[in-house]
Amino acid sequence: MGQRTLLTVGIVGILASFLIGAIGIASGAPGLTMTGLFGSSSGSTISMDKAQQSVQSFLDRTGNSDLHIDELMEFDQNFYALIKERSSGIGAFELLVNKSSATVGFEPGPDMMWNTKYGMMGGGGMMGFRPSTGTMTVSTDQAARIAQSWLDARGGGYSAGTPDAFYGYYTFHFERNGEIAGMFSVNGYSGQVWFHSWHGGFIQARDFGA
Repeated sequence: MGQRTLLTVGIVGILASFLIGAIGIASGAPGLTMTGLFGSSSGSTISMDKAQQSVQSFLDRTGNSDLHIDELMEFDQNFYALIKERSSGIGAFELLVNKSSATVGFEPGPDMMWNTKYGMMGGGGMMGFRPSTGTMTVSTDQAARIAQSWLDARGGGYSAGTPDAFYGYYTFHFERNGEIAGMFSVNGYSGQVWFHSWHGGFIQARDFGA
């Protein structure tokens, strides 16, 4: 299956993308949460192992053996999976898993709107744009400075840490006192910040590496 199939499988994330757009841009602040499509609306919660199985099944259905799970995180509202390309080491896309139903879909926000290879603006996507996989004009160091400045302006003693680079943007898992406190992305061309307001509090993580 190609990128068009990937987008079709994850189309359910589009509605959430537009719903959180207004609060997810730079005006957002750590502590915001969003329930809904990928929130846990019932008392039952799947295990980390089940979330991993659901994500792997999603990747298997794409038929793209270059994709692998790099990291899986559990938050109050959902599971988050960072998917990378084995060949390049670059982030391909980000997925969310519903904690009650184990439903997997593309993360809203930057992954849908800023991802120049696998997102809505990528090749084979619904918008009809060709993929752009060239060097981003905002370097990793510049993105880190933007990220830290954004956090400093909001107080709380947060540290941006090292980002994961995707096609068109960077994602930061920011910390406080050595613990993950939340997530946001920085556009690789404009430097715009988009806070991931849909996760809730961090619970645990599983690192897979290459």
